[in-house]
Amino acid sequence: MKKMYMESLEGIEKKAVSDILTERGFEVLPAGEEKHGVGLSGSLDQNLNYAAFQMECRDGSVKIRYGSPTGFFRGLGEYILTGEDAKKEGTKGRHGVMFDCSRNGVLRVESIKKWIRRMALLGYSRLFLYTEDTYEVEGYPYFGALRGRYKKEEIRECDAYAAMFGIEMIPCVQTLAHLRTMLRWPAMMGYRDDEDILIAGEEKTYQLIDAMLKSLSEMYTSRKIHLGMDEAFYLGFGNYRKKNGVPNQGELIKKHLDRVLQICKKYGLEPMIWSDMFFVNAGGGDYYQVPADYEWPEEEKPDRSVTLVYWDYEGHDRERYARMARLHRKLTDQVCFAGAAWIWNGLAPNYAKALDASRAAFEGIREAGVSDTFLTLWLDNGAETPMETGLPMLAAYSAYMYGKVPDKEKMEQVMKGLFGVSWDDFCLLDAFDHIPGTGEHNEKFANPSKTIFYQDPLVGIFDRQFEDLELEGYYRDLAGRLENAEERNGKMRGLFHYYRLLAAADAAKSTLGTRIRSSYLKEDKETLKKIASEELPELIRIILELKKEREQIWMKEYKPNGYEVLDIRISGVAARLLSAKERIESWIEGKEGCLEELEEERLIYLEEEGGERRIPSCNLWENIVSACNIKGV
Repeated sequence: MKKMYMESLEGIEKKAVSDILTERGFEVLPAGEEKHGVGLSGSLDQNLNYAAFQMECRDGSVKIRYGSPTGFFRGLGEYILTGEDAKKEGTKGRHGVMFDCSRNGVLRVESIKKWIRRMALLGYSRLFLYTEDTYEVEGYPYFGALRGRYKKEEIRECDAYAAMFGIEMIPCVQTLAHLRTMLRWPAMMGYRDDEDILIAGEEKTYQLIDAMLKSLSEMYTSRKIHLGMDEAFYLGFGNYRKKNGVPNQGELIKKHLDRVLQICKKYGLEPMIWSDMFFVNAGGGDYYQVPADYEWPEEEKPDRSVTLVYWDYEGHDRERYARMARLHRKLTDQVCFAGAAWIWNGLAPNYAKALDASRAAFEGIREAGVSDTFLTLWLDNGAETPMETGLPMLAAYSAYMYGKVPDKEKMEQVMKGLFGVSWDDFCLLDAFDHIPGTGEHNEKFANPSKTIFYQDPLVGIFDRQFEDLELEGYYRDLAGRLENAEERNGKMRGLFHYYRLLAAADAAKSTLGTRIRSSYLKEDKETLKKIASEELPELIRIILELKKEREQIWMKEYKPNGYEVLDIRISGVAARLLSAKERIESWIEGKEGCLEELEEERLIYLEEEGGERRIPSCNLWENIVSACNIKGV
């Protein structure tokens, strides 16, 4: 165990340093014990640019000079990695991470603090906490009710902790769309345009937004605020249209934004918004298809004081990013880019796509002169992928931020040295969905591991899609490799154990439905008897063990609220396997004349033009588990 003591640290909280060192196995010596350890000192140097540092390591001392606290913690990370002299340049822009706390998983305070420590070592200086309705708003008890919303004291605690590391914590909220969980309540129906969007132009809407921004301004010390306003595709075409007629969407969102900006001024807030609603009409309905020479009508341009956040998670061509960044700069000089960690595509992360999209993005936006960025960790459709899987992308994105290429050797060094886990082993998780036939970078974000896991054993919507792909052997091999990774990564053993169980479940389920139906049609009762008496009970055991492991991961990362959704989904897999067992046995015993659900011909879920099968992306649970209605009327 390395022993260290702290000397003079200009502008740096010693508790922040102590927390990082202690977490990484250092013993931080108290005053009076200096002779037994290495001394750490630091000084601000105005000649160094933002996030830059210079470090000297000598026997018995480590001295770091830095341009900001961000530079100091980068330097501390370098010391932990190498223990050698180092000199690193900073960056023109400010870089951050956005954590989604609205798709059922609301990060615990201690989880946020852990991410703050990691971010500091990787050179991040902004933390965006994405909360649609998961924070307190006085006077609106249904806002975030039963969702694990943050109390003001919790946000203030996290905000103060982030500040110790030189990290600005910024609220990232919604003031137009993506508010369905709040608008679901009967008491909130009067605020609805449709099930997802606030009704623009109504005074009660702006009273609500005023209360939201007042509450946020009292929680966060930063005056920056991300107001959301993205993907409001049906803005004005619900209750607004009934009252006011057919809207001009471009003018309507401009008027709504102007009203919200007035409220921002009231509370001294500096707004930013997702930019897509100012691009969709110009692109003929497609955010990313606006011609390079397009000019916006003056009446549709946003206030130039607003920072526009250009989000792009799918592109692999640098020119696309450069063109879009230049178009944004036609509307404002304040442009920020949001990239993707791709941990929201189902049950497992999509690192291949995230890495290549990040490469292209940084090449393109730098060419266009955009320097501020942040990495998004969305949790679509119920936070099924643990947030912890975003750690490798935080490390890789940090390399891009500081002008490096995240090669495997360097990433392995960073992940093991700073976080005690293996980059190569984490990359095994990419194999869940990056199966043969999905392209070099899984560009179309296929997610077979989710569709296979959730699909019904007797009504297999995806059975034809995956037949003849030999996925049983593929996932069994992956399970074996994950078992070895589980042993090597003690700090995250539970995570790798969960994914080993998922690989085993996918191996068994990948051919289960096809084999059941084929045996039934051939009246092969011996095979069916073996499936019912041996295979299905073992698979149910695996599913229940997986559920227990997933619950433990959830409760460590998040508040309990929201886990009930995963509990129902995973339990449903086990329940339907049990039902399949009982149905098969009933038919074998002659209690059922036929199994009607197995009589109907299976269809290919997705075909390309020309009849070629494609590995689909289907990320909505309700579209996987049944062809029958499971959502809505």
